[in-house]
Amino acid sequence: MIVQTDRIVKGDRVTVTEGQAVCIRGGRIAAIGTPEELKERFPEEAVAVFEGCTLMPGMTDMHVHLGFCTAHGDYYDKQNRESLQALFAADRMRKTLEQGVTTVRDACSGFGIGTALKRAAADGYLKAPRIFTCLQGICMTGGHGADALPGACIEADGVEECRKAVRLNLKNGADCIKALSSEGYRGAELNLEELTAIAEETHRFGKKAALHAGYGESMENGILAGFDSIEHGTNLTVEQARRMAEKDITWVPTVLVFNYVYEEGKKQIGNLLSLSEKPAVMQYLEEATEAYRTNLRALYDTGVRVCTGTDTDCTTYTGASPVALECEYLVRCGLTPLEAVECATKNCADYLGMGDRLGQIAEGYIADVIVVAGDPSRDIGALKNVKAVYQAGERVC
Repeated sequence: MIVQTDRIVKGDRVTVTEGQAVCIRGGRIAAIGTPEELKERFPEEAVAVFEGCTLMPGMTDMHVHLGFCTAHGDYYDKQNRESLQALFAADRMRKTLEQGVTTVRDACSGFGIGTALKRAAADGYLKAPRIFTCLQGICMTGGHGADALPGACIEADGVEECRKAVRLNLKNGADCIKALSSEGYRGAELNLEELTAIAEETHRFGKKAALHAGYGESMENGILAGFDSIEHGTNLTVEQARRMAEKDITWVPTVLVFNYVYEEGKKQIGNLLSLSEKPAVMQYLEEATEAYRTNLRALYDTGVRVCTGTDTDCTTYTGASPVALECEYLVRCGLTPLEAVECATKNCADYLGMGDRLGQIAEGYIADVIVVAGDPSRDIGALKNVKAVYQAGERVC
């Protein structure tokens, strides 16, 4: 198959080429060249022409919680909630793939949904993005995630319980490990010794560890413990980001979720006169959205790897994984469109250990590619206009 568009955005923050096409064979990008060159080299291949469009790598959502959406809270309380959540998650993953998101990382979910969806997709029962799952997150007793996401967290206290929680997740098929150590109303939760045990045990088995952290001490402990990513990192400092870059620790800021919840909250309670009059959660969200707007560009400039993650499963957002909208928020916070695209493609592949074969338009790479109307290198909103999705070379929509 030869896919011909007006331009190719490689995914490396820099490269945009006009008037080229790609040939897909055996699930990979076999060649890149002008349409005429490829048609001459591969005369037997069919040609798909998309005028006014751009070819780019499939996008990645590095922070989802499969099966959750607070708009469907009744799903969590019914007798068959596991089945309902699985069916909801399967439908959402299909829609997510159709929106050009070809890979997701499940940053903790309940009832084994992560591994079940992976197996169903591998066996051909489900069209879904490539799934990496943390299975259950690890939190302290009563910590963040213990009650908010039914079945999605293991409560563990002390070094040995934390090590056992890692081993249990790996036994059940986890691809990576997630710990939760702060949230909007408590600050640091798991201590440095517990976090170090989680990171060490995860790395001992060759996996990567992600940490939910938003306040100074929780993020600092995650950096010292050697986690591979900081999730949210709302109050991340430039000094911390520099050390993260030096230690190859990735930042998944999830800018969208804070803005979305804040904007929805304002619709519910109206625009109050002053910060002091707002409920505590609205104060927190307003401060968080301002922190991203003010600091994100300077943090990015430290060289820390930034990846897209939406966390929208924890809100009333009912649509497919909105990585395109997360990219819009990154641009609003100071990134260029090409930088935002790299955050959604190459950077995610690099973190997942697949940067040598996924996340860019390059010969020999897995053909997870999408076609969008317009030019996302100039207008990031073009990412919302997906016209075709190829997963491992197969057109899925």
